[in-house]
Amino acid sequence: MKFLNHILLTALLAGLFVSCIEDQESPQEIFQNDLKKIEEYLTTTDYQYIKQEQDSSSGIVMLWDSLSYSGVKTTGADTLKVNYVGRLLDESVFDTNIEAVARENGMFSSERNYAPLEVYNQEYLKGFIYALLEMEKGDRARVIMPSAWGFGNRAVSGRIPANSVLMFDLEIKDVIKNEEEITTEE
Repeated sequence: MKFLNHILLTALLAGLFVSCIEDQESPQEIFQNDLKKIEEYLTTTDYQYIKQEQDSSSGIVMLWDSLSYSGVKTTGADTLKVNYVGRLLDESVFDTNIEAVARENGMFSSERNYAPLEVYNQEYLKGFIYALLEMEKGDRARVIMPSAWGFGNRAVSGRIPANSVLMFDLEIKDVIKNEEEITTEE
């Protein structure tokens, strides 16, 4: 009888384990769902933009609301000063370095510095860096990125659920060229 109970218990646990695995989406399924969400957002948003680009391999979409035509392109070696507003697809704000936006969204902290973010390496979200490298000094754009280019399957700070498509409104305030890069170009 113990042997039969052991077999039944093992079968039950195995069944539960398999059903849990089947309930999880594969990275490809998550990516495809993200693309559908992005497409739905694009067809329903009233966000005003003057230029759109979509990278078919990454799924990242960029919507420029202002082009500076400064000619100052960014590279991974530059230090960038950036204003940003991080949003979910429902346009709720989860982070910003702009004090007025923080106040409007009930997330102002007197402890925080609301100066432009200095981006000087690749330690930021892949989609965030991708977008900045597509922009010029003075441009303003909204980048919409599949979850794999954001935080992936991690929930963050109680504001960003796992597998969230993210949007960042970005403005490059300044581009400080790396001295080594300038020297090698001359």
